Amino acid sequence: MPSTENIRAGMEHFADHCATCHANDGSGQTIFGKGLYPKPPDLRAAGTQNKSDGEIYYTIANGVRLSGMPAFSEVHTTAKAWRLVLFIRHLPQITPEELKEMNGWNRKPQANPKNF
Repeated sequence: MPSTENIRAGMEHFADHCATCHANDGSGQTIFGKGLYPKPPDLRAAGTQNKSDGEIYYTIANGVRLSGMPAFSEVHTTAKAWRLVLFIRHLPQITPEELKEMNGWNRKPQANPKNF
């Protein structure tokens, strides 16, 4: 159900699990996203926004074959995946304040061990 709480929960989960490739704003303009083939789609654009909620959920749960989008059904519970759908629907209206808040939730890179 679209509520402020569910969209915010989706936003937080997206920042931690999805933004590495998709960017906080959904543009796909990240170091990792730019290096993928095919490139992650702009989630704000019609190509994603015109999909049904079920199609977006299916992509989150099952991934996209032969791309960098893995299946996340083991990582994202059903509720978390549906909150991601709500957040993806919200991306075209995301505010600068929300993007700033998401920066604090982004996954931080792990330090590389010096000895392999």
